[in-house]
Amino acid sequence: MKSNIRVSIAGVGNCASALVQGVQYYKATGDATGVVFKEVNGYTIDDIKFVAAFDVDARKVGKDLSEAIFTPPNNAIKVIDVDRLNVVVKPGPLLDGIAPELVGKHIPVVEAKVDDVVRELESANTDILINYLPTGAQRASEAYAEAALRAGVGFVNAMPAQIATSEQWQAMFTKAGLPLLGDDVQNQLGATVLHKTIMHLLSLRGLKVIGTYQLNVGGTPDFLNLNYRKGQKEKTKTTAIKRMVEGQEFDTYITPVAHVGFLGGRKRAHMFIEAQGFAGVPVRIEVSLEVHDPWNNAGIMVDVLRLMKVALDRGVAGPVYSVAAWAFKNPPIHAPPDEAYQWVIEFINGKRSN
Repeated sequence: MKSNIRVSIAGVGNCASALVQGVQYYKATGDATGVVFKEVNGYTIDDIKFVAAFDVDARKVGKDLSEAIFTPPNNAIKVIDVDRLNVVVKPGPLLDGIAPELVGKHIPVVEAKVDDVVRELESANTDILINYLPTGAQRASEAYAEAALRAGVGFVNAMPAQIATSEQWQAMFTKAGLPLLGDDVQNQLGATVLHKTIMHLLSLRGLKVIGTYQLNVGGTPDFLNLNYRKGQKEKTKTTAIKRMVEGQEFDTYITPVAHVGFLGGRKRAHMFIEAQGFAGVPVRIEVSLEVHDPWNNAGIMVDVLRLMKVALDRGVAGPVYSVAAWAFKNPPIHAPPDEAYQWVIEFINGKRSN
């Protein structure tokens, strides 16, 4: 008999808010709008069940997850009331989980040890742990990856910290017989996947790329964090774009520019590409995109969780390369969006082992 997908969350921010709300929304409405896969090997969004959550923000710790997701500084738009989940947010390890400039003054902190996280994951019978910590939280992300290993659960690294792309972590999850996904979720229709698609199209059509840039602003707490720690985000996004045009050298500048508070949960991205076509004639492309970033993330995460559960059911150990290439900005193996999508279909149908 098919079981629930028991999910724990590290980092109860905007992405967690959109994910929890989204699961409630689809359970309540039965709607399938905005969902890539209505069903994955028999698993629907209804099967996702949240069983534990961790944060270091004292304003969220101790609250039911259904309440914590709406606690400031979270500002993802609210689309539905969430039923009480009977999941109390517990403290987790701080380490580098918050930029030092934000600790205390902006964010009151309470913390716990990795051992506490392991016990909670085990007592909740967790299947999958999602890492939703802020950009720049490498050591804290590693602490949660360690907890996942010790508790025997699959790990989804939704953030730019290098986990799934680390040979060391790949080897440890492979040895433990546990699946690993990451790094840095590629949103459903975000700036990265749109930029990648255009760049790949230019390559397919024989154009030479001269240079490209992408500038992002947003009003979420993540953009406030990026004011201080944007290096990992710049790296993952830049790598993702450049991999779409193999064999060409060109200038690339991709960066989050500023936190603009009045945008709330929205992100605005501006992309510019300069290329040369037939006979060296110039081609210039400009694209602007506005999205609600947390919801963009959740739109892919509901698929990632079900694909990860399939990997668990099949005993996949280590990186799930097909899913990572489709759903993450910085996977162990890069592929154009259309090719990566085919890999996922093959994985679902059992034609790819990972």
